[in-house]
Amino acid sequence: MPIGSPAAPQPVRRLLTPDEVADLLRVSKTSVYRLVERRALPFFRVSGLLRFDQEDIEAFLGAGRVAPMGE
Repeated sequence: MPIGSPAAPQPVRRLLTPDEVADLLRVSKTSVYRLVERRALPFFRVSGLLRFDQEDIEAFLGAGRVAPMGE
């Protein structure tokens, strides 16, 4: 890319709060904090607050999927 060319726009991340992640996963907020402590969920710290990329949470769900027998 030549100097002075505008950079390609970066996709906007949808950042979720711990409450939103708890709702999405259908678990308590305490469970979300436990997953963070175990580093099972990727997260960001924004001004000292926890934030989660929605795509990371969806990948976490997909990785935990158990296929039915015979699949």
